[in-house]
Amino acid sequence: MEKQKDEQVSEMSTCTCLWMLPEVCIADILALTSPPNVCSLSLVSKSLKSAADSDSVWAKFLPSDYRSIIASSSTPIPEFPSLKQLFVYLSHNHILIDEGRKVGNQALDSSGMKLKKLEYSKSFSLDKWTGKKCYFLSARDLNITWGDTPEYWGWTSLPESRFPEVARLEVIRWLEIWGTIRAGILSPLTSYTAFFVYKLEEDSYGFDTRYMEVSVGISGVESEMRVAYLHPEPLYVPEYLYESPYTPPSPYQPYVRLETPWPDESDNLTFPELRDDGWFELELGEYYTGNEDDCIELRMQDVKTGCTKRGLIVEGIEIRPSSM
Repeated sequence: MEKQKDEQVSEMSTCTCLWMLPEVCIADILALTSPPNVCSLSLVSKSLKSAADSDSVWAKFLPSDYRSIIASSSTPIPEFPSLKQLFVYLSHNHILIDEGRKVGNQALDSSGMKLKKLEYSKSFSLDKWTGKKCYFLSARDLNITWGDTPEYWGWTSLPESRFPEVARLEVIRWLEIWGTIRAGILSPLTSYTAFFVYKLEEDSYGFDTRYMEVSVGISGVESEMRVAYLHPEPLYVPEYLYESPYTPPSPYQPYVRLETPWPDESDNLTFPELRDDGWFELELGEYYTGNEDDCIELRMQDVKTGCTKRGLIVEGIEIRPSSM
């Protein structure tokens, strides 16, 4: 009993010492924690709340270039009386940005050639747990093979998309989608995961029986491809049933619901997950921002099977800090 009392006294003394510190010292200590911890500690006492709500704390959680990012937003960001309120806004809202890629009404490719009008093709937000940067590359910001050929791909607007346009697959056999992002615009020394965000229409075809290949790596360097399914409930079709890439399986050999992964790839398969916003996301891979000069390439493709595909709607690729 006495030992328990001593521990309680010791704990109270520690808390009392923290409260007795000057507010600037308390703020420096809180800035070494995390946004959720600071919010929790602000409820302990008035003195801690004053320090926890101070700009000196929340400036540590905002990226150093947040002003220039906000300046590139397609819509004005509200004026907030504190950096904490700005952090909360950026962690709960995606802002569309152009990162200075627009030249008048025209965008430029890497060689300086003019492309068609590019409307704010990225969105930016903050991870509410860490304050790390999150980016979302729209379909317009991706490289889609034959993406501007109407026979293969169309562009449309959807009310549930955060971007003005999404890509809709009409019909294709060679499916290849990839994007790039500079490691330098992400938070340094951070592990990121990239996700392909999409929908499948009710009459989609070719995704329930064929897998994709996905990868995340450095642009120009060959990356290891992993096997992944875009369909949430794929069907198992043995390879020997396909006499050629364009011949459907025999009607006497029915599809089998894929309850277990393909036997020879069981350790490498990735399946999609349904997001809260109604879109599916498929993990492409991870990358650690150790070198800010790297150009990260994010890829999803089926360039081997020759299987006809249709009914894919592409919103883009999201890059966010990896879950711990």
